[in-house]
Order: sequence, then C-alpha cells, then structure tokens
Amino acid sequence: MSANGSAARSHHDQLELSGMDEVLARLAALTTRLEQAEQQLAERQPTGSSAAIGPEQGQDPLYPNVEEWVNTYLLPTFPRPYGAVGMTRWYWCARWWAHDEAVTRMMALWYAWENARLEMTGMVGWLQQLDHHLPILCGEDGPFRGCNAGKGGHGVRHELPPIAETDKAPDDWWNWWNQAD
Repeated sequence: MSANGSAARSHHDQLELSGMDEVLARLAALTTRLEQAEQQLAERQPTGSSAAIGPEQGQDPLYPNVEEWVNTYLLPTFPRPYGAVGMTRWYWCARWWAHDEAVTRMMALWYAWENARLEMTGMVGWLQQLDHHLPILCGEDGPFRGCNAGKGGHGVRHELPPIAETDKAPDDWWNWWNQAD
C-alpha cells in the first residue's frame, strides 16, 4: 500500500472511530433520559399501585408541554432522515411550532402519548396513531413541504403554505336543516 493509501486508510479509520464515539455518546444520553423518565414515572406512582393513574385522578403529564415532548422524546426516539432519501422524501422544519397543522397533530400525539404511557398496552394504539401522523407531517404534502434547510445551513427557507380562499356562506345557510319543508 502506498504512503497516500496508508494515510487515507488511517484518516478513514479515525472518521469511523469518531462516528462510533458520536453514536456511543448519543446512546448514553438517550439511556440517561430514559432512566430519568422512568424515575419520574416511578416517583409519581403510589407505592404498591399496579393500576395506572390518569389525568382525572390528578396524574401530571410526564412532559410539561408539547415542545419538550417533541424535543426530548419524539425526535430522539423516532429519528427520520429528512431531505432526499432514495425514492422517499421526508421534510422537517426546525420551526415546526410555527405550522398550525404540525402543532395540532403534535398536540394530539402528545396528549395521546401521555394517556397511553399510563396504560399497560396503551403504546400499541399510540404507535398506530404515530404511524398515521408522521408520514403526513413529514411527507411531500405535509406542512413542512415549503421549508428547506439548504446545503450546509445556507439558503434556509421557511415558508408557510398559503391558506385556501373561501366565500362567506349566506347568512341563513347554516340554519338550512332547521327549516320546515
């Protein structure tokens, strides 16, 4: 092997080790977050209780708001490559909270998750909801379709989709079902 080939291989090995260190660091961080979440959940459960306690019994949510849930649970737990990926395109917007549709869907997912986590098999149904909403949120027709991070952080574009126009209904339109024949 030539000196250049040896140097290139050494550089490649260093990149692989650097990448592995990054993966191990992320894994350690996720493990710590999981342990903290489990500890918080354990602290909220009454001693000796096997039944889940729902919000109607005063159970506080595990996450204080939807943004915290998205940033510390959803995105790290269900990472998706965004941008061009093979034949599929996933879109994401760092300003997801500026998209009303995304906020509505994320809130619904967060509320459902907070309830599902308290039930023995609640995550089964919640995962079906996630599998429904995630392709809509991040898909080609989703709320992030007009947003683009650009290459190398340059050319960042954040565009909200236009709102469809409507005509105002006649004043008596919404009472049509109450009218006698």
